[in-house]
Amino acid sequence: MRLAIIIGIFTGILTLLIFAEHLIDDSEEPSYLFVLSVTSGSLKGDTLILNGVPNVIYFSDHMSRKVGHMSLSNFVEKWDKGVDSFKADPPNATLSVLMKNGERNVEVELLSAEYKNGSLFFKIVEVESNATDSFEASSVFIHFYSNPTVLDWLQ
Repeated sequence: MRLAIIIGIFTGILTLLIFAEHLIDDSEEPSYLFVLSVTSGSLKGDTLILNGVPNVIYFSDHMSRKVGHMSLSNFVEKWDKGVDSFKADPPNATLSVLMKNGERNVEVELLSAEYKNGSLFFKIVEVESNATDSFEASSVFIHFYSNPTVLDWLQ
């Protein structure tokens, strides 16, 4: 009887492991969220200007669980490198600004990035606007589905 119970438990665990292998699809590359913490900035027409960005934090979705930091200069330098770069497939982003009287969130598509004179300049297309001309401390969240170019950045 004891042997039958042990065999039953073993068979059940083995069945679960085989079944779980088919449920977990690790063949897909993870998607990433890149986060920029900003001390101040402005949104003027088709240009988003960010000041005081120390670096870029990134992390992947649940199954991959990759996290790290990247220098801002490295992030901008790689923006248009590769056939499947950010330039080739512009990412969506959200500028999230907290203010004393509430919050503002501006959804944009980031077309290009340039770092000069200590500021980061993005050419953008506004997707959904709750725009503000200038702002203080805020964050920019950039979503991007993984591809070989981005994965090479993070190695």
